[in-house]
Amino acid sequence: MSLRSIIAITSIGFLALVLFTGCANVPYKKYYQLNYLPGLIADRQSDKPYPFTIRLKEFDIEEAYNRPQIVYRQSPFELRYYAYRVWAVKPSRMVTDLVYKHLLDVNLVSSVIRRYDEGSKPQYELSGMVEALEEYDSDELWFSHIALRFNLVNLRNGNIVYNRRFDLRKKVLEHNPELVIREMSALIEYAISQAIQDIDSKLAAESGITGAKPEGTSIDVIPDSLNVESPK
Repeated sequence: MSLRSIIAITSIGFLALVLFTGCANVPYKKYYQLNYLPGLIADRQSDKPYPFTIRLKEFDIEEAYNRPQIVYRQSPFELRYYAYRVWAVKPSRMVTDLVYKHLLDVNLVSSVIRRYDEGSKPQYELSGMVEALEEYDSDELWFSHIALRFNLVNLRNGNIVYNRRFDLRKKVLEHNPELVIREMSALIEYAISQAIQDIDSKLAAESGITGAKPEGTSIDVIPDSLNVESPK
């Protein structure tokens, strides 16, 4: 074999090794979603579903969070986005889907629809705003942070039946992005569970059920930090 052939073969082998090593180190995207199993309504006001239809409108979302990349921050003034850790579903749709699933599972009303043309005429519309959905990092601690607002309107008269904002934060015990999402799911569960429990009381009052229990009974999952408005 000539010297030229040996050099050519060696060069090809070296190039292949460089390409293989480079490919092996290329990061790949990881996809995440919020998830939990809905529980029953504590101290439910009525044993039966209320004879109403609720139209669930897709939640709005602050523009900074309206993207696939998961948000993290280290200061109140700067947001950063993970390049390879992304949501599997659009965040506003993901939160709306969890609210929808929870409403169906607890059987609060006779019907829940997403569009006006898919079922009986709704008497109420439930909407909301995702104001924050993020990982918050300090020097030593990581936190999951969410902020959500719920709004229930009586479509028959246009009155706001219920409006409440939740701003919740929970410490993550390890610097692990998956654990951040797990704790975020727990916070979402807390907010949705509490909102549905409040709405139960509001619908009981609208239905003339007397002796309704007070709103805001505690949920099992308690965040480390709560900034929660009183229901209106």
